[in-house]
Amino acid sequence: MPLRTLVFIPAWNEEASVDAVIADVRTHLPEADILVVDDGSTDTTTQRAQAAGVLVATLPFNQGLGAALQTGYLWALREGYDLCAHLDADGQHPAAEVARLLTEVREDRADLVIGSRYAAQAEPLPGAETGGEDYKATLTRRIGINVFRFMLTMATRQRFTDTTSGMRAANRRVMKLFSESYSPDFAEIESLQLAVREGLRVEEVPVRMLERAGGRSFLTPLRSAFFIFKGLIVILVGLFKPRHAETER
Repeated sequence: MPLRTLVFIPAWNEEASVDAVIADVRTHLPEADILVVDDGSTDTTTQRAQAAGVLVATLPFNQGLGAALQTGYLWALREGYDLCAHLDADGQHPAAEVARLLTEVREDRADLVIGSRYAAQAEPLPGAETGGEDYKATLTRRIGINVFRFMLTMATRQRFTDTTSGMRAANRRVMKLFSESYSPDFAEIESLQLAVREGLRVEEVPVRMLERAGGRSFLTPLRSAFFIFKGLIVILVGLFKPRHAETER
């Protein structure tokens, strides 16, 4: 029997790009079901997703990226999916790259696979049909990424190059863990630390990402600085958290 796959898309006020993201996933992952998790949008994100004919989970108010991602993992677990993946709703993540991450999990080379913008950047990767401008991080983002990369690598004793990537694929072990425990604020960073601590196999795969297709980022330089500071606190606190019970395979 083929493995059931769910691709979920956390979205907050992404009416300008959600249609194109759904269409891209359908093109490159026709076997997957699609879920849009609308994190309390005040625009027509939910209506556009419903009109596209995909599953939609609408949170009653904006609760943050962590809550939207945990909703996706919980949905995948409860509905009996074997694999899941998620990508941003702003058009930065080509679905062709998400398919590559799912292949790594499907072939049991890892429990959780991260799409890294920085693991290898020399040449375009085969199968990556981007059709747009490659992603270029701002100076503030690059500083934050380098700080988190160093701190998380030290904390987990595993090398990471892209700790804030929102392009990931996972199996049921990860679904179970993340549906029970997931940070509401620094979801990407703390989830990696949690997964390694719980003994899951976490790997990075080099991918290409694009500039945003619509909308704008909520991170200003001041917010970015605050994000870096709080992120470091999250990593330090994570070092002293107790482990969960053994996650079943």
